[in-house]
Amino acid sequence: MGASRRPEHTGSEQQDVTIVAEGPATPGVDGLPLTTQARIPVERTLPGPVGARLEVVVRDAAGQRLAADLTGGTGWGVWDRTPRDTAATVLEDPAFLAQHVYAVASETLSTFERTLGRRISWSGGRRLCIDAAADIPAGQTGYQNDECRINLGQQDGIPLALYRDLLVHEVTHAVLAGYRPRWSDRWAMLDQFSLHEALADLMALLSVFTSEEVVQRLVDAALLRGGSEAAAGGDRLDTAILRSGLFGLADHLFGRGDVLRSPMAAAPPAGWRSSPEPHWRAAGIVHAVMETVLRLWNERLAAPGGRSNVYLVAGAGAEVGTHVRRMLVRGLAYMPPVDAGPEDLLRGMLAADETVVPDDPRGYRTTLAGCFADVGVTTGDAASRTGTDGLDRLEYAFGNGMLDAGPEEIVRFVWNNSVLMAALGLDPSRGLAVDGVRTSTRISPSGFAVTETGASLVQEFVAGTAEARALGLATDAPVALRGGALLRFDDGGRLVFAAIKPVLDTARQQAKLDELHRERPVAAEDLDSSGFRERMLALHARRWGEVHR
Repeated sequence: MGASRRPEHTGSEQQDVTIVAEGPATPGVDGLPLTTQARIPVERTLPGPVGARLEVVVRDAAGQRLAADLTGGTGWGVWDRTPRDTAATVLEDPAFLAQHVYAVASETLSTFERTLGRRISWSGGRRLCIDAAADIPAGQTGYQNDECRINLGQQDGIPLALYRDLLVHEVTHAVLAGYRPRWSDRWAMLDQFSLHEALADLMALLSVFTSEEVVQRLVDAALLRGGSEAAAGGDRLDTAILRSGLFGLADHLFGRGDVLRSPMAAAPPAGWRSSPEPHWRAAGIVHAVMETVLRLWNERLAAPGGRSNVYLVAGAGAEVGTHVRRMLVRGLAYMPPVDAGPEDLLRGMLAADETVVPDDPRGYRTTLAGCFADVGVTTGDAASRTGTDGLDRLEYAFGNGMLDAGPEEIVRFVWNNSVLMAALGLDPSRGLAVDGVRTSTRISPSGFAVTETGASLVQEFVAGTAEARALGLATDAPVALRGGALLRFDDGGRLVFAAIKPVLDTARQQAKLDELHRERPVAAEDLDSSGFRERMLALHARRWGEVHR
């Protein structure tokens, strides 16, 4: 079965584990739901199952918690269970449910870590607990950041955990909460909450492309629904794919007319950038990325022989979808730790991909930029995308080895370079927090390694009313000010990329303040210093709990 039974196991082995490919409604063979293989790391696994990073809770028919042993008594890896007989076997077997949830969550985390070239912690450094059959209404399914827990309910008696993309969506929320915690903390803005939703939806939608066989089966089904008799799709391929499960979440659980869950069914809603609802605010981002997949896929099929059979069609789709997903994940490492928005995502994806694939032979970056431009999101050209203009004469008192020594070196580096201090818009009278300094190595498609060190730094404080006005802000109350940057250094310790959100940037901070006031106008009782601050913090704390699903 591929799992290691050796106590001296090194942790580098991988194994394939059977999971539900989409959901219970997508048919495979012999009346069973379509399944596929998730490739996950082999690790010591306790009954539950419980691994180093994950704990899965399953229950029997009476609702009692089970301690599912997935290892066949070996204590290592997963003794792969394949569904047998009928679809009821999948729905009624808690051990298979545990295997599916454990494998999908492990594969999702592993995708982020392999692509980013580094380990990722969950929020608070805890183990992520996933309740695969929680006794809650389906609408309460979601990730709880304060508990580092995912609760998954049921719909019509079917565990939502069996919908692979919904599970990937929630695990992505958990990954982002650990990787970019300030995108969802008490001072985060709506753009950061909508990024959470967009990235979670995109990782879910793109998860189907990890299996060429699954893409092939879904394309076949889409062509039949589109009324085409040709196995390869012919000229009806565009329409068929647009209507297919490839571009919709939860295996037909949601209506196809819902633009939030069928992003290719229609253009994103007008005014999506200003919507107060995070899912709608994410719609333009999701549409742009999935439109990129569709355009690149059709370009591949337009080549001679590209549509000659369904295998070539599926292979091209799987390759395009997988690469776009890598671009998406790599882009996270090039985004600022605070106040990130759609332009930052686009810039991060382009910059990260350019670092690993400098020549872009298939036009991924050009297509991505064009699709984002179609929904009103643009960024600078390649020359200005690095964010290092005017930062070419910095004083370096360290090499890359000194960067690994810790955050103090970054603080010294920033302090000793007044031009960088000015670019960051820092208040020199206040401290600077460095969230992390991490070195990562990524492998390009051609096989060469790219090693860089990323440093996330943040300055935040509450300015009193008089101080805020002196800075040029129009306010009758204290103001929470925050900014920061993501700095990336090459393997020689030189700054090669900077995503900066200046702290003392009056226009930027005023725009944030205006957005907060639009969400919740300031009342007279809010104008005292402590009262205003506490009410604003409470607003943000509640908002994360309301919108993360």
